[in-house]
Amino acid sequence: MKSFSIRRIVAIAIVTVSTIVVWVKMYPEGKTPEVKIKKTVVKPIKKSYKPGVIFSFDDNYIDDWYVADKLLHHYGWKATFFVTWYGSLTEDQKVKLHYLKDRGHDIAAHGYNHFNALKYYKEFGMEKYIKDDILPLKLAMAKDGFDVHSFAYPDGARDSTLDTELLKHFDIIRGTTYEEIPPESQFCYYEGNRVIYGLGIDDDYKQFNIPYYKSLMDYAKAHNKIVIFYGHKTVPDADEKLETPLSALEELCKYAKNTGLKFYKVDDLAKF
Repeated sequence: MKSFSIRRIVAIAIVTVSTIVVWVKMYPEGKTPEVKIKKTVVKPIKKSYKPGVIFSFDDNYIDDWYVADKLLHHYGWKATFFVTWYGSLTEDQKVKLHYLKDRGHDIAAHGYNHFNALKYYKEFGMEKYIKDDILPLKLAMAKDGFDVHSFAYPDGARDSTLDTELLKHFDIIRGTTYEEIPPESQFCYYEGNRVIYGLGIDDDYKQFNIPYYKSLMDYAKAHNKIVIFYGHKTVPDADEKLETPLSALEELCKYAKNTGLKFYKVDDLAKF
């Protein structure tokens, strides 16, 4: 028993000495091993947002949008106006655009010449498209005090190549979606992406249906989403293409207010 204990002590001593020798060889002159600390990457926390609705309008119907705001202002509505053919606007129309901006609405871009972006860049190249339809618009509008951050595709014509290029010039880009499909299958909700899709509310669209639009707003409310609509010319009596009836727009604004949906502008999405 005694000899066993001696052998055990000797074995422990040998192991200890060996360990010390190895340590000295690995870390001579009193150097200690470098302890690598794994850095923790802190991901930015996405800002939460209340369920809401976006109303956006395309082209150059400034006079009609001005009238619409007079009618809908008391609902606390907010809209995004995507402007095109800017060079043809009168001074009075520019004054009205500033009025809409001062009332809290977004003034955004829809192309200087309203080119179909998809067709134009495929025929003439991306560089020429940007030079002919994007840069002149941003320059002209900036000169008049409109610093635009969002863009809507004319005719909704787009592809991923265009998205990538235009996101160098804008924070948010809006495309279009169509048809009356179940609310849970629709694409017209903000999903945290810089490319969004709006559903048309002009009365010549097949999906023009006030109860259906309300069902999308209900879905947005229930699932904490932002539903996105777009139209063109806001008029009392819609009897031509690309016209949004003011009565329909007022009904939707009233419904949004009564159901507790927040009115957002497209530029707001860049903050989330």
